[in-house]
Amino acid sequence: MIDKTHIVKNNKTMLYITYAIVLAFIVFNFNTVFSIIGYILSLATPLYIAIIIAFILNIPMRKIEHLYGKKIKKRGLKRGLAMATTLILALLLIVLFSSFIIPRLGESITLIITNIFNYANRLVTLVNDTMAKFHVNYAINYDSIQQGLATLDLNNFLSKSGDLLGNAGINLLFQSIGIFGFFINVITSFIMSLYLLANKETHLRQLKKIVTFLFGYKESLVIFDIGAEANHYFNGFVSGQLLECCILTSLMYAGFRLTGLPFPELIAFIIGLASLVPMFGGFVGFGISFILVLAVEPTQAIIFTICFVIIQQFEANIIYPRVVGGAVGISGLYVLLSLVVFGNLFGFFGLLIAVPSMALIYAVGSRFINISLYRNHIEVTDKSIKKMSD
Repeated sequence: MIDKTHIVKNNKTMLYITYAIVLAFIVFNFNTVFSIIGYILSLATPLYIAIIIAFILNIPMRKIEHLYGKKIKKRGLKRGLAMATTLILALLLIVLFSSFIIPRLGESITLIITNIFNYANRLVTLVNDTMAKFHVNYAINYDSIQQGLATLDLNNFLSKSGDLLGNAGINLLFQSIGIFGFFINVITSFIMSLYLLANKETHLRQLKKIVTFLFGYKESLVIFDIGAEANHYFNGFVSGQLLECCILTSLMYAGFRLTGLPFPELIAFIIGLASLVPMFGGFVGFGISFILVLAVEPTQAIIFTICFVIIQQFEANIIYPRVVGGAVGISGLYVLLSLVVFGNLFGFFGLLIAVPSMALIYAVGSRFINISLYRNHIEVTDKSIKKMSD
């Protein structure tokens, strides 16, 4: 008679041996395996871009669809009208940005490049005079700065800047498949995002089936719970941060225009774009803009600082809490930690996803720890740790 227990044990033993062999192969050939996996994953690059586009477009589309739902009951018509309205609004924003903002930015940048030596001379003179007033034995050598500006390799600078901003993948894409292939990928990604939006419930159901098949019922419930929480944090943060960036840019532009500061479009755009990075992003934009204003009109640097502080405080204390709300409820310590860690790992893209990612990690970690303490009947307070009775 066949011993089924013996067969099961042998099957488990073979499974463990196979697992150990595969793990050893991966460890000793880590670079090769990692390269192969990276290549396989890169084949679906348009899908990743499509998911990002669909995620961003879904934020306004969901609200528009809800408004249409009050008048239209047919699901297909409601979804189609919501998608069309969202695309029209996105196109209007692109046209507005291209026809108004980009030309103004181009004029400001052209004027700065044309007068860069005069601005540099003013800035050096101002710094040296200030040092002399405070009896500091230090002076900037303008000749070396002028020589550096004259020999500046703009292409090399832009290339290095792109690497620092995490655009190495884009550069590789241009080199490997060319500009034509890049635009083909963009168009493909956009069309795929429309399919994702049109049938998002179906695709989510298919994804849930795959996850449940791979991980089982109980584990899949945990994964779906984490996914729902991730969607909450990323949705609230992305929509709120983008809206807050637009509001801040508009307020800065209006304030700089009313006070007669130079290049109001450019410095408002710099500050607004930098504010996408929470905590210190706006202050980085302020530092860059302050140097620019100081070089062009030193007497207006104080006006610029006062204007920035007033608008920034108004935005931080009134607008930001209402727009972003409680979507990301973590302390400043974890925000800074997330920016450092994710920035070092993923560059500029890491800075954009750092805060909602840390909020998700914090929420899941807190839940896991609290459940574990509860099951072990342990209560932790500010003053003591108690072992509770069953």
